Formats: sequence, C-alpha cells, structure tokens
Amino acid sequence: MKRSKSLVIKEATIWYSQNRSVYQHLCNKIHNIIAELLEINSINIHAIFSRAKEVDSFSEKIKDIKYDDPQSQITDLAGIRIICYVESDLTLICKILEDNFTIDPVNSLDKSKLLGIDKVGYKSVHYIAELKEDRIQLPEYKKFKEVKFEIQIRTILQHAWAEIEHDRNYKFSGELPDDIKRRFKLIEGTLE
Repeated sequence: MKRSKSLVIKEATIWYSQNRSVYQHLCNKIHNIIAELLEINSINIHAIFSRAKEVDSFSEKIKDIKYDDPQSQITDLAGIRIICYVESDLTLICKILEDNFTIDPVNSLDKSKLLGIDKVGYKSVHYIAELKEDRIQLPEYKKFKEVKFEIQIRTILQHAWAEIEHDRNYKFSGELPDDIKRRFKLIEGTLE
C-alpha cells in the first residue's frame, strides 16, 4: 500500500533529524580530505565550504511530488563547495576528485555543458559522490558506506554570480520584469 505524501514527509523528516549529525560528520571528513588533496597537488583555492542540509530545508525540499523515497533520492544532505580562482584550476580539481571519490555519472553534471555555445548562465560542476571502497574499509569511514554527498566546484566569479542570481532570481517568488531579466543576462555574459 502506498503511503500518503504527508506520511512520507513526516517519516523522512524524523529520520533526517535523527541522522543529520552523520552528515555533519561526513562534511567535516570530506572537507579535510579535499583540503589535503589540493595542498598535496599545490592548487591554491579561494575557499572550501561544507554543510549538512538544515532539517527545515530538507523537509521543504521533499514536499516536491517527485520524492516518494527521500532518504534514497536526496543526494545533497552533505554538501561541499570548492571555490577556485580560474577555470584551469577547476579542471585540475575535477580530475583530482574523480580520481579520489566514486562519482555518480548519472546524477553529476557540468552546468556549462548545458548552455551550449550560444548561451550564458549558471556554470558550475556538480558531482554526486561516495567514498571509495579502500577508504570505506578504514574504521573511521565505515559508517559512511553508500552515503552520497554533493561536491560543487566553481570559480570565484561563477560563485559571485550564482550567489547574486540565487538571491535575486531563484528565491524571488514573483515574476521579474523583462528589463531586469535582460540585465541579468548581460551581467552573466560579462562575467563569463
């Protein structure tokens, strides 16, 4: 028998409330692994941020009809964002991450490839990843077996634009006037 959406939301929210600390701990571990990998490879970056999704944010997200099994469908409960200076470093960082984590190719994407050659817009690489088996064998990582997390990689200019656009456009509940939309597109092109 299929569970009601309200029951799915209630059960999943309780589950995440009880398990959020695991995702916080995972964030700390991944943050440190990435920092060490970048240091070993002499890649200077602007910043690494990590966070476990807030319970309220999780509860709001799973209201979407497409989530009938949120515990397995939501893959960004632990999120890491790497902000580098230039696109050539972004490419190197992606290679390092691909070598050191198991990347889910179906759910990962390079947002710039979605734009094509005639459009500008949000550019960032989003990986859905897991720890590799050799690391999972270590006692301090066993509890993270098959736990997915998201890694976003972007340049500092891409990050600046994403933050502006997210606050002014994505979270805006109304319809932006066309002249404002055009200004956003002009700024996107200039930044790129």
